[in-house]
Amino acid sequence: MINYLTGHRIGVIIYIMEIKMKDVVLDVVKHTAGLGFIESVKVTGTDEETRIDAMDTDRTVILNAKLHTQVPDLMGEFGMGNLSFLNGISHLPNYKEDDATIKVVRRDRNGEEQPENLLFEDANGNTDTYRFMSKQIVEQQLKTAVFKGANWNVTFQPTKQKVSELTMVASIYATIDPTFKVKTEGTDLIILIGAGAGASHTGRRVFANNIEGKLTEGWSWPLNQVLSILKLGMSGICVVQISDQGALQIIIDSGIGAYNYILPALAR
Repeated sequence: MINYLTGHRIGVIIYIMEIKMKDVVLDVVKHTAGLGFIESVKVTGTDEETRIDAMDTDRTVILNAKLHTQVPDLMGEFGMGNLSFLNGISHLPNYKEDDATIKVVRRDRNGEEQPENLLFEDANGNTDTYRFMSKQIVEQQLKTAVFKGANWNVTFQPTKQKVSELTMVASIYATIDPTFKVKTEGTDLIILIGAGAGASHTGRRVFANNIEGKLTEGWSWPLNQVLSILKLGMSGICVVQISDQGALQIIIDSGIGAYNYILPALAR
């Protein structure tokens, strides 16, 4: 396992238990549709790993994720669209029961076996089917990007208290400025809201302490998207990395997978 704060290995966790498809589906849906701005993902399953990649329609957030355990039923290359529908089906009370199942149905397509749909079934025989996007449709319609990396100037773990405080402040400034800037002052990480040219109302918040490194460029990022991801990360391990090159990354480890959300800075 990697310590995201230092980049060093802090031990090895061997995931030897079989993950239930129900847990995988709920985890993926939570970290995509649960944000409110990612509606489709590309799944790439090989003998070695199961990866999930996505990008929101405004191209402000790139998601590169990897499940901790390779999932045999998700072998292949396909898409999961209409995630809000999948989110709704997954959270029906009857499918949350222990005796309910979610199975992957696979079909042969052009001589290659691929996942075709998810079959939900409860103990009473009630069923729902969610159909995957074929590889061909994914290649035509689903745009993804792979982040090539950056030099991270600052790395820290946000706290629930600071995320909650920023959420309250953001709700007040929502009509004033939908973006924020970040800078360092000594060992403090400062978030500035309403700091645009000619702004009448501005806010300044200390978001983290004991920071190593400096930020000097004053890039801007969308506040709503960043907060949505941060709030999601409060239920697992959450690490934020910021680069003066104009990139912000939020890493969330849910226990089932590691989700890397990359946000390029907004144009100045």
